[in-house]
Amino acid sequence: MTTVIIGTGVLAIVAAQQSFVMKNDWSQRSALGMYLANEVRELMLTMPLHDPIYGASHLGPETDETTAEQYDDVDDFAGTVSEAGQGGGVTIDPPMTALRQRITEMPGWTQRVTVQAVPVSKITPGAFDLTPLSDSSALYRVTVEVYYQGPYDAEGTLIAELTWLMYPPGS
Repeated sequence: MTTVIIGTGVLAIVAAQQSFVMKNDWSQRSALGMYLANEVRELMLTMPLHDPIYGASHLGPETDETTAEQYDDVDDFAGTVSEAGQGGGVTIDPPMTALRQRITEMPGWTQRVTVQAVPVSKITPGAFDLTPLSDSSALYRVTVEVYYQGPYDAEGTLIAELTWLMYPPGS
């Protein structure tokens, strides 16, 4: 009887420890994901919405900007912009800090950035209509999604998402 009681107690302790380790792992990944999302936000805080030379006449990265480290305005992060004026977004892999340094020690982590123009008249929760990125009166909604793909995972898992609005100059 003593063996059964002690064995049950040991199993309960092992199960509790395993649960703690799993929750701790999730907590660390969640905090790291928000850190990486905030790094992109901090990078963009001082950037103009459009290129200082071309303005809104050229959306997406300019021809000499081939990597995220070279982006100098917010609309560069929209990626390739379609005829309808919508960007496809960019994926930063390995992730990047606000100082434009790649974090090569973080394999499996990626930052996915999308930039969308939203008319001021449509800023209500859950009812975002999009407008072309060239709309000078629109707000820019920037979304950063951070994914982690472990060595045995078939695809990345969304760990954190951060969204904010950027206002056009003079508004």
